[in-house]
Amino acid sequence: MRTILVMLLTVVTIIGVLVIGLGGDPVDESVVMPATPATQAPTATVPVLTTLAEYGDEDTADGGVLVAVTTTNAIVTETVAPEPLGTLAPIEGLGVPTLDASSSVSTVGIDRVMFGMTLHDAQVAAGSQFTPITPVGHCFLVVPEAGQAGLTFWVVSGTVERVDVDTRTITTRSGAGIGNTEERIRELFGERIHTTTLPDGSGNL
Repeated sequence: MRTILVMLLTVVTIIGVLVIGLGGDPVDESVVMPATPATQAPTATVPVLTTLAEYGDEDTADGGVLVAVTTTNAIVTETVAPEPLGTLAPIEGLGVPTLDASSSVSTVGIDRVMFGMTLHDAQVAAGSQFTPITPVGHCFLVVPEAGQAGLTFWVVSGTVERVDVDTRTITTRSGAGIGNTEERIRELFGERIHTTTLPDGSGNL
């Protein structure tokens, strides 16, 4: 009897397994593909372009096909001829140059050349023709053709108003010149000297 019951339970179990196992949708083996490594589709590199909308053409930037265009900005160079510096009227009988290593600068001029002199009188006082180094006009610069080098005169409205000294040879009447230390200048002029610190902190002006 027990044997019969065991056999019945076994049959019932087998039938249940078959019913449950076969109750799902049948699998169509024809559509089952073996697993393959994922591959990346071919890609195309497209140049990144600046859209025309940035330049004010909104209609072109909105749609359509983007076309890669390479443009080159042409640089047009123009050669500008230097402005003529001009010449000064020649002066006869200037004699010997008076500006030399012994010349000294003062608040009124340098040796015989005084501030406020006409250009003609200044050349006579210097004993040398002056040569313009900037275009002749309302304000321009001149240098003596003969005599001490390193001197540049400023001519404003036809008169000499300033002299620039670019040599250690020429000093003031007090002995101050290019290359002097701040201490030396203070010794010479004392409280008359006012200093201003340079923006970069490298010294005083």
